[in-house]
Amino acid sequence: MNLLYSVYLTVNPAPIEGDLKPGLEEGDITPGLLGFLATLFLALCVVFLIRDMVKRIRRVRYRSQAAEAQLAAADGATAVPAVAANEAEPAAAPVDAGETAGKRPGTDG
Repeated sequence: MNLLYSVYLTVNPAPIEGDLKPGLEEGDITPGLLGFLATLFLALCVVFLIRDMVKRIRRVRYRSQAAEAQLAAADGATAVPAVAANEAEPAAAPVDAGETAGKRPGTDG
């Protein structure tokens, strides 16, 4: 508790308006109009960059959704004839599980 009280006492109070060191003017210690304009310019640039980034992200997302929809439509259109073509072919004979039990894939024996 004593530490907090001593810190409070060592902090200088805020200077009174118009109480500057000799040789200093108010314009020397404030950013002025130029500082304000520079900060405004940077803030506007950030806003426009963020808007552009969001627009580009949306465009990429919409393109990927459209590509997926187009791919799904293309797969759906080719899947129907492929099923019909497979039905025309005779079915392969089922393989007995005992025949393949001792064989490794890619080997004859």
